Amino acid sequence: MPIINNSIITDATHISALLYRLKKKQCTLEIKTLAESGDFIDLGISELLNINTEENTLLFDVINKKIALGQQIKVFTKHNGIEMYFQTTVTGFNKNNHPAYFITSTPTSINHKQRRQQYRVELQNLWKIPVTLIDESIKKPLSAYIYNISTGGINVRSSTSPFNKIKPDAVIDTVIQLPNEPSVRCKLLVRQTNVNSTAGFQQLAGQFLNLDARQEKTIQSFVNNVDRKNIKKRAELQVS
Repeated sequence: MPIINNSIITDATHISALLYRLKKKQCTLEIKTLAESGDFIDLGISELLNINTEENTLLFDVINKKIALGQQIKVFTKHNGIEMYFQTTVTGFNKNNHPAYFITSTPTSINHKQRRQQYRVELQNLWKIPVTLIDESIKKPLSAYIYNISTGGINVRSSTSPFNKIKPDAVIDTVIQLPNEPSVRCKLLVRQTNVNSTAGFQQLAGQFLNLDARQEKTIQSFVNNVDRKNIKKRAELQVS
């Protein structure tokens, strides 16, 4: 059975990357608001048209029903099979040939529901764990840091390495140096690469191929360790 992992993304860089992805892919957005009864009211279907990083605002396409200035809304969507939603507040309107496009504040968190065979942990800025990627078509090895990892695959970031030179579906050599563990050397099937020009980094996601039992145990042990630390940190924040 796939594992359902509900995580809350609060890292500003990750939030920005997710929003730009929704805009680029023209994802369908369900706009809803909460009634006094506690039930959701559907306001219509929209699309993310623009992200203003200087003013921390989002511009959405027209929806079916009227909304008010200051109204809180929830935005539900799905990308690459992953469900996500966030809450934001209507801050203005932009009229263009009669229909009103609405503007909201940029969310401070995004709820991210993953369905995976393997549980994946996000390291964000808590760790700086190096990864080396070796593609035969590129002369020099590429350096990166882990953003998230599971026994099924990995997502890495780099501000210097040209991931966009690696072709999708390429199989590359990967070396991961986890803390206090032997390096994991394996093959990685590249699933996607993308550039976040605003945040100044490139990202690569891939699937591990044919990990042996020792490598899988090493990665799973690390994932469990990070998860325990994250649970402890959340508990401490709730107490404080």
